[in-house]
Amino acid sequence: MLQQIKNTETDKQLTSSDIGRIAFANCLNFFHANSMFDPWPLGVFYSFDFFWVKRINSNSYQWQHGCGTTEISGSHSPNTMLKAVDKNISTKTPSQIMTATMCADLLCEKDGEEKVLILCCYRKTATSNKQKLGFFILEPQLAKGMASTSAFFYHQLVITPKPGLFPAKND
Repeated sequence: MLQQIKNTETDKQLTSSDIGRIAFANCLNFFHANSMFDPWPLGVFYSFDFFWVKRINSNSYQWQHGCGTTEISGSHSPNTMLKAVDKNISTKTPSQIMTATMCADLLCEKDGEEKVLILCCYRKTATSNKQKLGFFILEPQLAKGMASTSAFFYHQLVITPKPGLFPAKND
C-alpha cells in the first residue's frame, strides 16, 4: 500500500493523511467495523510505523519517522486517527540508526540510496483480555526490541521505496 497509494497522482510524495489511510486499510482484515476504535471491545488497537533513511555518505543519513494508529480516544474514523510524520528531517549516523531501530537491513550501501523500515503490530489496551481474541490457554507473545512492551503480532519489513515517495510531509 505504501508503494501504490500515490500511483494515480502527479505528486508522489506521501502525506500524513496517506499514512492514516494506510493504517486504517491495513487493519480491516481483523476489524470489520468501529471495533478498531475506542472503546476497543477486543482490547487491542492497530499500529503502523515507518522509518525512512537516505544515505548521504558512509557516516551520514537523512532520517524520518511516521506513524498511523487507531489509538486515539474518541476517534471513530480514518480522518480523526492519530497519523503523524516528523516535520524535520534529521541527520543520523549508522550507529544512531542501529540504536534507534536495531535493524542492520536499514543501512544502505551507496550514497543516495533510500530504505524504509515498516513496523506493523497490534497493541494491548488497558482493558485487554486474551480470551476476547480466542486465546483461552496461551498468552500472545509480546514483541521484543524496539516495539513497545504492549505490542504483539508484530512484523517488520525493509523495502526500497519508489522514487519521490519520501520524505513524507504533513498535510
